[in-house]
Order: sequence, then structure tokens, then C-alpha cells
Amino acid sequence: MKKIFALAVAAVLSVSAAWAQDYTRLQASYVSHFMTNSAVAGKDIEPKGVTLGAVLGFSVTDELPIFVESGANLTWAHGAMDVPNGEVKSTYMNFAIPVNGVYKFEINDKVAISGFAGLNFKVNFLAKTKAYGTKTNWLSKDDMGGRDNRANIFQLGCQFGAGVHLGQVYLGYEFQPDLMNFQKFEGGKAHKWMANYITVGFTIE
Repeated sequence: MKKIFALAVAAVLSVSAAWAQDYTRLQASYVSHFMTNSAVAGKDIEPKGVTLGAVLGFSVTDELPIFVESGANLTWAHGAMDVPNGEVKSTYMNFAIPVNGVYKFEINDKVAISGFAGLNFKVNFLAKTKAYGTKTNWLSKDDMGGRDNRANIFQLGCQFGAGVHLGQVYLGYEFQPDLMNFQKFEGGKAHKWMANYITVGFTIE
């Protein structure tokens, strides 16, 4: 996992060195998470929250509107659900480095539509649940009953989506599934995060 994350950082740096930067976008997203295996984690753990990020765009060729985008995102999400005799609360935070290939179709000099797909390299640094007065840290081997049961700190994922560019304003949608397990138990059960993002951004050229 650490080698994959190191390669991700190297990829971002190599992109920066290879092309001149064309634009910067500052953005914020509403994010809604859910898990792939409801047998491991049900609807009581579906945190929703916000992502703050910055994107650097690099033109690949002068002939076609193809770009490479790299950046950094910080996500905070929280969920709460009433259950019999109590409440379940969950809090989740991560830092991610996305790298996307983008095709941008310009309708006129003020309006454009873009589609993108790529990979993200994620660091999970907070994943906690509180239920029936007991707090559980998913990243702790002590709380999860061993190193093999705890959640992964480093993950590889992907994303794809589309955006509308209205002058300097950006409106976008993104779907982001994990490619690597967030958590796998000794018994073989595993689950991954999947997330929907609705984004508003401001582009600086």
C-alpha cells in the first residue's frame, strides 16, 4: 500500500514537470458514502459530509481539448441512525490525491461540458463508530481484534463523472468506488467504500 501511495505522488509530480499548468480550480463537494457489503456494515454506517479540494489542470495537446488533472482533497463525513435502545454514530475522514484524464467540449467561449475518469490514492486517518456507549476505531488493531481485521490506511480507488463549466464556475458530479478493500476480516468478509459527489468549484486560469 505504501509503495502504491509513493507511486501516486511520483505520478503527480511527473505530470507537473511534463506540462505547463493551464488552470487551477478550488472546489467543495457534498459527499454521500455507502458500503458494498451490507452484511458487514449496514445502513447505520453511511456517513455524509463535505470534501474540500484543489485541482491543477494541464493541457496534453494543442490539437484536442484533452487535459490531465491532479490535485488534493480532504473529506469529512458523519452519519447517525437510531437503532433499538440507542443510536449508532460514525465519523470518517480521508486525504486523497486524484489523477484524471479529462475531455472538454466547448459549446461557446463561456460554456463547456467535460467528462473525466481516473484513479485516486487515499489515506484514511479517521474511521470511528459509537454504538450503545462503546467507541470503535476501525483503524485500530486493538479495537478490531487484530491487525488482520483493522481497516486499511492506504487505498487505491477510481472515479468517473462529468462537469459543466459556466465561465469560471464549475458544477460537477462524480462517482467514486474503491478498488481495494477498506476492511477485510479473518473470516473472509470484506467491504469497500463507494461515494457520490456533487461539486461546486471556481476556476482560475
